[in-house]
Amino acid sequence: EAEPARAAASRQAADTELRGVVYLDFTPGGGGEQGRVDRAENGLPGMAVEALRDGKSLGRTTTAADGSFSFQDLGPGSYTVRLPAENFAAPYEGVSWLGPALVTPAIIGAYLWIWTGFAMVLIGAGLSSLPRDALEAARMDGANEWQVFRKITVPLLAPILTVVFVTLVINVMKVFDLVYIIAPGPVQEDATVLATQMWLVSFGGGNNQGLGSALGVLLLVLVVPAMVFNVRRFRRSQS
Repeated sequence: EAEPARAAASRQAADTELRGVVYLDFTPGGGGEQGRVDRAENGLPGMAVEALRDGKSLGRTTTAADGSFSFQDLGPGSYTVRLPAENFAAPYEGVSWLGPALVTPAIIGAYLWIWTGFAMVLIGAGLSSLPRDALEAARMDGANEWQVFRKITVPLLAPILTVVFVTLVINVMKVFDLVYIIAPGPVQEDATVLATQMWLVSFGGGNNQGLGSALGVLLLVLVVPAMVFNVRRFRRSQS
């Protein structure tokens, strides 16, 4: 806890001592004299202080509760006292998950959390319908589990994996709500996607419906091939 610095400022240094005080030059309620330690002004404890000579640091210490510091057994000469930049560094405030650096991974994590259940249900249903005789025959022929997975399980699951992949691709391209809700206003530009950019330039302050319409058409052009592929695959599976 900080203590008044006036008493520390009045102490005299010894012959081989360099002494001083680091204090907050502010008097609550006004008054006081600038550049002078007044009665109501407190020292700044825990501040790092360096003694320099010819640009080289010859000593380092930390201020006491009243802001006082001292360097002992320094040689004769002129010294410069400096407060290192670390004293003024911003304190660690934890991980900013919605800051510019991590907002995109945070949205990706939320998207995966939402759609993992959908993918697991379809893949689990596909695994339960695999013919067991094909798997057992491969094992009896000497195939290890990796070979069974790569040569039999994955090819048999290919239609279901295709459905999952195409569905997720379509949803990724048209995702809007997660980005708009999760990303705060100041960092939405760092996490923007086509759908949110279309809304922002049209109705979110840009007031440029022409550009918004162009982005909408571009989004449609990107989604249509995946939709056509999915429809054709369904028709082939039913024929």
